Amino acid sequence: MIDRGPFGHWSLAAVLSLVSASVIAHQIVIMQMLSIAQWDRFASMVISMAMLGFGAAGTVATVFRDRLRRAAGPALMLLCGSTAVAVALTPRLSALPGSFDAFLLFYDPGQTALLAVVYLWYCLPFFFAGLAVTLVFYTRVDRVGLLYAANLGGSGVGAAVVIALLWIVPLDRLPALLALPPAVATVVLMVDRSARADPPRRPWNRALVAVMVGAIGAAIVVAALAPVRAQPSEYKDISAALQLPGATIVHRSTSPHGELSVVRADALRVSPGLSLTYRSEPPVRDAVFVNGDYFGPLLGFDPAADHILGFTTRGLPYAIGSPTSVVVLSAATGTGVSHALSAGARSVVAVEPNRHATGLLAERHPEWIDSLYSDPRVTLAVESPRAFLSRAAPTGGFDLIVASELGSFGGNAGVDSLHDRFDLTLEAFERAWSLLSPAGIIAVTVWTDEPPRLPLRLLATWRRLLDRAGVEEPVDHLIAVRGWATTTFVLSRRPVSDGQIASARRFADAMGFDPLVMRGIDAAERDRYNRLPDDSVFDSVDSLSAGDADAIVAGYDFDIRPARDDRPFFLRFLRLTAIGGLIDAYGRRSVPYLEIGTFLGFLTLIQVIVVATLMIVVPLSGHRFQTGGRLPTLLFFCGTGTGFMLFEIVLIQQLTFLLGQPVYATAAVIAVLLIGSGIGSLLSSRIDAASRFLPRIAGVAAAVLLCYAVALMPLLRFLIAFPVATKIVAVVILLLVPAVVLGMLFPLGLRRLAAGRTDHIPWACAIDSLLSVTAAVAAGLLAVELGFAMVTAVAAAAYGVSAAAATRLGGAAKAGV
Repeated sequence: MIDRGPFGHWSLAAVLSLVSASVIAHQIVIMQMLSIAQWDRFASMVISMAMLGFGAAGTVATVFRDRLRRAAGPALMLLCGSTAVAVALTPRLSALPGSFDAFLLFYDPGQTALLAVVYLWYCLPFFFAGLAVTLVFYTRVDRVGLLYAANLGGSGVGAAVVIALLWIVPLDRLPALLALPPAVATVVLMVDRSARADPPRRPWNRALVAVMVGAIGAAIVVAALAPVRAQPSEYKDISAALQLPGATIVHRSTSPHGELSVVRADALRVSPGLSLTYRSEPPVRDAVFVNGDYFGPLLGFDPAADHILGFTTRGLPYAIGSPTSVVVLSAATGTGVSHALSAGARSVVAVEPNRHATGLLAERHPEWIDSLYSDPRVTLAVESPRAFLSRAAPTGGFDLIVASELGSFGGNAGVDSLHDRFDLTLEAFERAWSLLSPAGIIAVTVWTDEPPRLPLRLLATWRRLLDRAGVEEPVDHLIAVRGWATTTFVLSRRPVSDGQIASARRFADAMGFDPLVMRGIDAAERDRYNRLPDDSVFDSVDSLSAGDADAIVAGYDFDIRPARDDRPFFLRFLRLTAIGGLIDAYGRRSVPYLEIGTFLGFLTLIQVIVVATLMIVVPLSGHRFQTGGRLPTLLFFCGTGTGFMLFEIVLIQQLTFLLGQPVYATAAVIAVLLIGSGIGSLLSSRIDAASRFLPRIAGVAAAVLLCYAVALMPLLRFLIAFPVATKIVAVVILLLVPAVVLGMLFPLGLRRLAAGRTDHIPWACAIDSLLSVTAAVAAGLLAVELGFAMVTAVAAAAYGVSAAAATRLGGAAKAGV
């Protein structure tokens, strides 16, 4: 028997929309705050664990379902109010264990307890909201199509709205604003309850209402009047800069791209791997940081002075030629652009995807870089490097393409190992190669890392490119020069001349650098100025540039295979089979810091699996189910939760390729996929849950995802060169088709359970939520190992499991439910 509860279904739909919009927006805001305070990978870990609050809510609802149903009215109002309070105060509560630092997690065991406290605080809003959603689904399963659509639609709208808010509202002010929707939801419930003609027998406790309203109001006022800013870890670049005497922040602003800060100090000098022969004093310049990470110096442009980059290995491409048409990818603050102009370039394209930074330097404060981006020789392209390469069609080709710089001074412990880099894939370099003039070159500067990984993967990628282009002598197209801190590699469209090799040698000798790769190189000249503790890397370099590259790639301790568009993780080098040997070589405590992003990913996955398993199993104990058929329920909702989230995460990563920015890809996928799924949920209300349509729809979902696994990436490569408006329309169409199909399955599954397994409904909600979170964590790790296409195929297989389980779901279901 269905309990229709004390509230109307339209009021409940409005409540779910408001709560869901708030929580999804809160998730994005908290990830931004954690990215400032720690790193992106840690932000993902905390949010993944916190979102287990949704699953925990389902488990609690399963265990206490009878009590919650009897007190559904007061419980729902209390949960909405608690969500508002938690959203407003989570940043303040999470700041209490102030000594926690993710960078020390593998070094200081005491950080584990602090991490548990952080998890608890961030879990609260998701738990309260999840319990409210589960309670509504359980008590009003007769309207689950409408209510699930409201839940998904609200989430989609919340994701889109918060991106817009991040442009106009400071990040630390958003928690107070995002607490308003669940506060309004609480008021909606109060009004609806008091207006019903059949009020419950038990009178409403006015004192409790007063306490709830007071708590919500106080929380929002505190969050609005005393906002809490995210404080960067002491290991962030900006923290080191602020320790300089007299250091101050002269500008700070936030956007979807993160927090942008400009630091000024008399001791803040520009010296990016300078040659030791440089005799002048390094210039004092302000520096820009994004989320606390170094973005670039405000060097500006002085045409009368020698450019400082000419005294680094970055001067190599200008030493061996005189490029007049130059592209600088990931131009940042324009240092590479001013270098090209100083070297005589007549036209320079500056490609920078961070619209927040370019707006600051090109529009608000152009004087900070001497109006560099307004120079008539400079064209500013605010887009991703890959998007620019895909649409560019220069007449005669570019003489020089300066690709993104790799690494950083002193390394970064591999915090970016799971970040996709579509600008560094084999396909990206092949596209850049095709855009070169007959004598054009590509230049990449790599910061020294130990053990060597970055330069070897770059060489392996270029060697594959040359082999695919039919080049018989790859080394004839390569030159590299090594300094004490950086190495610059040059890939030439045509074989380098003897004159260019002589120029490279003269440049290296004048600057105190060592030749690393070039035709006819002598072993003695490689290690003259900058000695290496282990010169075995030279053998690897020789094999990659002129020998058996496949043998080196296969046998090296780290994974240095070229990154591909289907696996664009250029900064991920860890071989899982080699961890034992690395522990022997570097020690158990040190190994995680070779690639901390990957280790945090696996740590998160282990934590999520353990917690999710416990939460699924707990309701099975103590005879809490009065009916059987638990295995079909488990399998069906495991499939829907796993399949949906694997597909969503892979879509976000693949659409980053198309849209150029992870934040926009995330908003687009969440908004369109969830709104489309909401449409599917509404349509599901017209389908008889007891019919044979449910397994067929799950089968169609599996088939659709298999098609996307095969065809999506080629289609995105075709679309990337189109205008933004065309891309947006294409994204909507591409996402709506599978979204509508996927959105039907969850509400149909719940309605099937309502016919004979009503006590399974909250457990099903818990399973779906817990497997969604687990899949979200696993998706990135699977993509690194298998590629996007295979992960999408795994998502299709998950829906295949749901299709098989659907035939027995709910037992002898009754028609018309």
